[in-house]
Amino acid sequence: MKYFEKNGYRISEMTLGTVQLGMNYGINNKDGKPSSDIADEILKTAEKYGITSFDTAAAYGDSENVLGRYFSKDKKSVSIVTKVHFGDISENRLFDTLVESVKKSSENLRLNKIPFLMLHNESYLVKYGSSIISALGKLKKEGLVDNIGVSFSDKTRLLDLCDTEVFDCIQLPLNMFDNKELCSGAVKKISDCGVAVFVRSIYLQGLFFIDPQHLPEKLISAREPLMKLRSLAENIGTDISELALSFIRSSNGINSVALGCETPQQVEQNAMLFEKGEISKTVREKIFEISETVEPIIIRPWEWKL
Repeated sequence: MKYFEKNGYRISEMTLGTVQLGMNYGINNKDGKPSSDIADEILKTAEKYGITSFDTAAAYGDSENVLGRYFSKDKKSVSIVTKVHFGDISENRLFDTLVESVKKSSENLRLNKIPFLMLHNESYLVKYGSSIISALGKLKKEGLVDNIGVSFSDKTRLLDLCDTEVFDCIQLPLNMFDNKELCSGAVKKISDCGVAVFVRSIYLQGLFFIDPQHLPEKLISAREPLMKLRSLAENIGTDISELALSFIRSSNGINSVALGCETPQQVEQNAMLFEKGEISKTVREKIFEISETVEPIIIRPWEWKL
């Protein structure tokens, strides 16, 4: 497992996504939220394989509590990324609202301060602009958080909204179907400014693992691209999970990949994939070609409403 340092925190190349530990999540998740014992085994396995970074959010059910309960047992020091969300409020309430949320997350996580805090999505930047950026900066100045940033879903205005002089970190979805920001160099440009880049949704919420012949009606247009990816993986002697991860790992500017796991075995399997080599330039170019045929709805899972 490779690591990188950010403001005193040691971040593993694999970040364990923990939304599955707090709620039912993912169109390919057949088992639902794991029991507390299984959740502990998942986290124990992550530690075994050198994973030091964990992704959560206030909106992920009781995921924060699961992490806090586990890591507080032995006062273990880990790098936790959590996210804040709130409803429609006035600008003069921004800072107080953020403070309330941060204190609640700190309580759940059993931490004195939040290592990495992100806005849950870019809509807050669109709505509040410099006001919310200033409020985040004030949280950092007052010692409530160590690093601030934003988690993007809609990346249309990624470079426009990502203030690299203020943000320490960002998170965004990237995968074999959704990769325009890799082609354009936007991700590398942000990373070159010293911003830590976390990537999620490399398996597109499990879509890559679904049998192309049994897709939900709303996602039927993904059948042919999925079949092409499976054929490509077979031709180079790998499987779809290794191909998906190798594609992201071979991209410039990415520091850590968030992967959600429903069982300890999945943690082990995913961690082992980080020991594999990268794909060739020819294979990458073929993946880019396939992605150009994917309809917009396929890479916007928040619109699936399955």
